Amino acid sequence: MHIAFVLEDFSLGGVERVTEQLIIGLKQYHDCSISIICLDTQGELYDRYQHLGQIHQLAGRFDFSGFRRCISQLSPDLIVFTKGGLSRFSFVAPRNIKTVAVQHVPINLPQEGKLKNVLRRLAATLLYRQVDKIVCVSEGIKENLTEFKVARKQDLIRIYNPVLDPSLINRAKKSVEYSDYYVCVGRLHFQKGYDFLVDIITDVKTRHENIKVVILGDGPDRDSLTTLITEKQLSNNIILHGATDNPYKYIQHAKAILLPSRWEGLPTVLVEAAFLQTPIIAFDCRYGPKELTANGKSGYLANFEDKDKFADYINAFEDDKPEPLASPDVSSFLLEAAADNYYTLFKSIL
Repeated sequence: MHIAFVLEDFSLGGVERVTEQLIIGLKQYHDCSISIICLDTQGELYDRYQHLGQIHQLAGRFDFSGFRRCISQLSPDLIVFTKGGLSRFSFVAPRNIKTVAVQHVPINLPQEGKLKNVLRRLAATLLYRQVDKIVCVSEGIKENLTEFKVARKQDLIRIYNPVLDPSLINRAKKSVEYSDYYVCVGRLHFQKGYDFLVDIITDVKTRHENIKVVILGDGPDRDSLTTLITEKQLSNNIILHGATDNPYKYIQHAKAILLPSRWEGLPTVLVEAAFLQTPIIAFDCRYGPKELTANGKSGYLANFEDKDKFADYINAFEDDKPEPLASPDVSSFLLEAAADNYYTLFKSIL
């Protein structure tokens, strides 16, 4: 089976990381042939993707003629649009080639205005009529698309991301330069709720002066977040570590992983934390934390924006009195299981 994956670029983001894993799984367990089409070759993962398949760059974000030429030359059996918006290229894809789009985030985003969200839904509805199947990375995302009638129920399928590779355990054993800390993983962006985190840690610090949180990631809000941390006198408590190609060792050695996000699709970092048996403290945001933690039975969930409760959970860890919880079941996120689910889907539509 020859599959063409379409990506925006090779940045160190969640979509790019799970797509890399999916390609590895499809090559390893199903001997698939892979081609990669991108809009930009920028990003930390470019060298790693070069080992996975031949890379073809388009001339721009709307290079429809270039995309059609590329597909005609490659002649794949199937095209995978790794983000919903990339399925705009499905309009010029040959009708005999099957197409799949992957939806990672809710269709209505909290940071967008009402008009922009309406336009997002209309655009997605139009685009998703052109593809053969839409993969939703969580049940919450699937319900979201159904609720807003963005796609027909029969065109939707939930497949969890291929997040977990056994090699992850060896990488997690590496030593780290921090001790007695909590960890956050994610780009420095409004979505991730780091402004909430600043308020939470300000509260916790009144009881535990040496509270420490290490944030792994970079992004557009770095300067404003640095300023906020300085203003709140938290420079010794919240450390902006920057991006890393091995977040697993920091997750493994942390007291707990913190997720103060405003929204998610299904947060990869929580799956990784569960696999490494690192406790989870998170807002019950849309979507994923509740689904992954079995409605809070396997993680400490605070109602969305309930910063006091979030702080209470951290204080309990600092006091060595966290409530014991069961471990989440993350078997569906194993590389082989996820690759099998995608391959079964691909075969069903070919």
